[in-house]
Amino acid sequence: MHDFADFVLKPCIRQFGYVRILEIGAQYGENTDELAELPSVHVTVIDPCVDADLCARHAGNNRIAIRKGLSLDVLPDLTQPFDCILIDGDHNWYTVYNELRIIRERELLLRGGAIFLHDTWWPYGRRDGYYAPDRIPAQYRQPFAYQGIVRGQSALSESEGVNAQIANATHEGGPRNGVLTAVEDFLHEYDHKYLFFNLRLQYGLGTLYRRRDRECDSAFSEFHRDIQWRLRVGRVKDFVRAMSPSIYTAARRIAKTLRGERPRE
Repeated sequence: MHDFADFVLKPCIRQFGYVRILEIGAQYGENTDELAELPSVHVTVIDPCVDADLCARHAGNNRIAIRKGLSLDVLPDLTQPFDCILIDGDHNWYTVYNELRIIRERELLLRGGAIFLHDTWWPYGRRDGYYAPDRIPAQYRQPFAYQGIVRGQSALSESEGVNAQIANATHEGGPRNGVLTAVEDFLHEYDHKYLFFNLRLQYGLGTLYRRRDRECDSAFSEFHRDIQWRLRVGRVKDFVRAMSPSIYTAARRIAKTLRGERPRE
């Protein structure tokens, strides 16, 4: 999720004045460090394996609170609601669905607040991944193997693919399988209370926005439309840069002409 910090997360936090942030899954603390730079922001971190360097970096910082433990164990103990919640922990249906359920039941997200979820696209949008398979009740756990995931292929691979060190579901798709599926199942129950947006890049970033009023809801939708527009522009620029030098130069001259600028000779 750290790849989205400058492009999505911090601009959203600034624009909508989010102050209380909950981060589920900190790993080495890259996002935590980014959030700590924002003035007036208070961050609560939940992670079962908190990095020692992360604790040392923020020791004495009263705006950073670190709770060591599993999200499904810690969330029910929280009493104060948050403006923004980042979810980037276990990438499987059972964990994500129940994180969202507890957040909803405990009213841990304020109206007008947002939940950002990583891995809502390939490879874990439609496939479970388990860091600790024994923590998932058997009836909710997919058959799994420590083998690689290959794009466009449902079956796992013994010789290629990504994340072979993780217990991956042996097939892609189907009920109760994957992060995006968990979000969709949650929305099936509470669709009228949330807006959902999904960015399909860098493993995917899903955003659940809790409706507040027409003006606020419209402003958040506009923010996300702007993000999508900038992504499309960025992809076009990357495509143009990949052209041969002569075509790239010609494309720039045409673009300047269309804008009414005088091309350089």
